[in-house]
Amino acid sequence: MAHAEADPIKFAYWVPNVSGGLVISNIEQRTNHSAEYNRKLAQIAEKAGFDYALSQIRFTAGYGADEQHESVAFSHDLLAATTTLKVIAAILPG
Repeated sequence: MAHAEADPIKFAYWVPNVSGGLVISNIEQRTNHSAEYNRKLAQIAEKAGFDYALSQIRFTAGYGADEQHESVAFSHDLLAATTTLKVIAAILPG
């Protein structure tokens, strides 16, 4: 039996599209969640070889997530700024 070629490892990063950073915490967060910053970050990630960007949603406005970009529309902005990066947008089912 011939050995199948292994799929290459895929790399992804969490998109900081929510104020307050990527963790729920009461500590001061300094993550920049602006659209301009995220477009630049997506381009850097793409050039570094990342395959995916994972756009998040946060259901509570506490813990510093007072502002957040809607995941699907925001993902379109990242796709327009890149050529090969695949974006997976979080959605609320139901």
